[in-house]
Amino acid sequence: MTRLPHPALTWTANLLVPGTGLVLLGRLVPGVVLGLWWGLAVAGLVLEMLVWPDGVTAKAAAGFAINAAAAYGLAQFLHQARRRAAARHLSGEARDGMFRTAIDATLQGRLDDAEAACKALLRLDPDDVEATLHLAALERRRGHKAAARRYLARTRYLDEEGRWDFQVGRELAALDEADEPAAK
Repeated sequence: MTRLPHPALTWTANLLVPGTGLVLLGRLVPGVVLGLWWGLAVAGLVLEMLVWPDGVTAKAAAGFAINAAAAYGLAQFLHQARRRAAARHLSGEARDGMFRTAIDATLQGRLDDAEAACKALLRLDPDDVEATLHLAALERRRGHKAAARRYLARTRYLDEEGRWDFQVGRELAALDEADEPAAK
C-alpha cells in the first residue's frame, strides 16, 4: 500500500518558509499573511545588520522574535476565525443534507453533481474531512489517480484523531490495485 506523507512534512515546509505549508493546504490568506509578515521581520533584521554591521543588537533580535510570534499568532487567528465563520453558516443538519445530496448523486452515477456538492461543502468549511475523502473517491472512480492521492493526503492531514484512517487506507488500496497490471 502506498504511504502518504506525514503531516509533519507540511509543518517542516512552514519552518523552512513560514506560510508555505498553509498555502499548500489551501489556507491561502493565513499562509500569505504569515509569509509576508515573516519576510518583513527578516528584512528588518537584515536592515539592522546593515546599519550596525558590528553585530545584531538585542533590540533587533527581540523585534525579530516579536514580529515572528505576532505573524504566527495572526495567521492562526485568521484560520480559526474562518473556521468559526464556516461553522456558523452551516449547521449540522444543513451540512448533512448537502453531503447526502453528494452521496445520492454518486450512487446515481452523477459524479459531476456529487463533486459540485462536495466542493460547495469545502467552500463553506475547507477542513471538512468527509467531503475531502469523498472527493478522493470520486477522483479515483474517474481514474484521476494523482488528484485522488492529493485529496487523500489532505484528508489524512485534516483527520487529526485518525477516525478516517480505515477509509483512507481502503481508498489507497483501491488506487494501488488499479495501478497493478492485470493478471494473465
